[in-house]
Amino acid sequence: EEEAEEEAEEEEEEEDAAEDRDEEQQQQQQLTAGHAVQSSEVVKLSAAAAVKADGGKSQELRSALAKRRAKLEQGAQTFESRPEASKADASHLAGLAFNGPSVKAWLLRMQGADEEDRRAEFFADELKQRGPLPAHIPAVAAGFSKEDAETLQCLMDGLAKLRQDFTSESDKLGRERAGLKQREAELRAKEQALEAARARQKKEEEALHDYPRPPWLTELEGTMNVGVVGNSGVGKSLLINRLRGIHPGQLGWAPVGVRETTTKVSMYAFPNERRVRLWDFPGAGTKLFPRETYIAKMGLRYLDRVIIVTAGRYTETEIDLMKELRAFNVPHVMVRTKIDIDLWNNRVDNGLTEQTTLGLILKDVQDNSKVARPYLVSLRDTSLHDFPELLRNVFPCLHQPALGGGWDDAWALPVVQSQTICAIQGRWTDGDCVYTVQNLEVHVARNGNSATVSLGVDGGKVWWRARWWISEEQAAKARATSELRWAPVSLTGLVAGKPLIWRWCD
Repeated sequence: EEEAEEEAEEEEEEEDAAEDRDEEQQQQQQLTAGHAVQSSEVVKLSAAAAVKADGGKSQELRSALAKRRAKLEQGAQTFESRPEASKADASHLAGLAFNGPSVKAWLLRMQGADEEDRRAEFFADELKQRGPLPAHIPAVAAGFSKEDAETLQCLMDGLAKLRQDFTSESDKLGRERAGLKQREAELRAKEQALEAARARQKKEEEALHDYPRPPWLTELEGTMNVGVVGNSGVGKSLLINRLRGIHPGQLGWAPVGVRETTTKVSMYAFPNERRVRLWDFPGAGTKLFPRETYIAKMGLRYLDRVIIVTAGRYTETEIDLMKELRAFNVPHVMVRTKIDIDLWNNRVDNGLTEQTTLGLILKDVQDNSKVARPYLVSLRDTSLHDFPELLRNVFPCLHQPALGGGWDDAWALPVVQSQTICAIQGRWTDGDCVYTVQNLEVHVARNGNSATVSLGVDGGKVWWRARWWISEEQAAKARATSELRWAPVSLTGLVAGKPLIWRWCD
């Protein structure tokens, strides 16, 4: 019995110990589970915070990309590898006979042939008056080693003879100091002239070494060369086309686009006077074209004139370039493009008049960029603002007095049209056709065929086939957005059609 009682007590103690162990394990498991839940919550909170932060950055990135895309799409063209068949509404072309000339032939006929002939004549006269080379280019390139070297040799020979005569006559003259002093003065003058000639030759040789003639300028003597310098998107190529009077589709048209189209120096000559050439330069201050070596590397000292172009404020690089050209006596002008867009924006956003906006832009350029005479131009309408004066400054020979005291008819600028007509000059497309507007005439190209249409002007509006119209406000808006919307009108018994939407090609 005693042994049975002892065994029963031992079993009870073991059962109690087992229960204690079970309770301890349960508590440990609960504690571990609690830590796991807490860690899970911490991870979830951290992940949520990270997602929120990344979401904010992603939202900023998406917003920036959307703004950039919208800006590019204002003037960019879309090219498809597999274009679908056009679904454009062509009802506005109904009744047109697509049997007209090509756009090139049409533009030549519209422009006439006399203009280029007179231009060649005027340029030939200016080249003759200027001489074979510009006066400001490094003299060694102009022939120093041939002509000036002969002069230098004559000075050296004369100096050697004077020294010999001085030595031989000094013994004979003796006390005749007056004659001796005269000979000494002549000798010193010759020595000074020789030293000056040597210094000039050294300077010109250094200039030739530091500013070598560029390899692309193969024909310098007897040619006129004008450089156009500016960053991407400021309108250099379009300015070159306007200065030469070239229209879209003509031979020699400089490519125009929203992307950087100038990665090397490109030459564009006048059609009927190949000796007069405009050069399209890449912008200065980039990795490929650093400002410090730009004038030397690009050969700007060898040009007759340089045009520095911007569409906003001039950069520090462009101002430094202007100062360096001035130091080398290279003629240059400063041009501010896209004035028409600024005029439109200020009129719509701030209610400012054209003269007020022009005054503000002029003051800003003069005060902040220290440019005394900037040329404010609109390349959509070259008859306005400073473009006529710019043309006369860059090519003075074109400002020829006619027999009657004014400009010759062949050289007069285009007849001044309304603001609406001026705003829509150039090439447009609706995705199906290409419309080239020249004054009041429009050339329509579609699937290799051509037709012509005359625009109508009535009630302050410009009309397309008497069914669609645009106002001055719509035309001005098209300059800023590169999208022209023709509003439809309803005829008796008919419902108004859809608006026509043209987008700027150039």
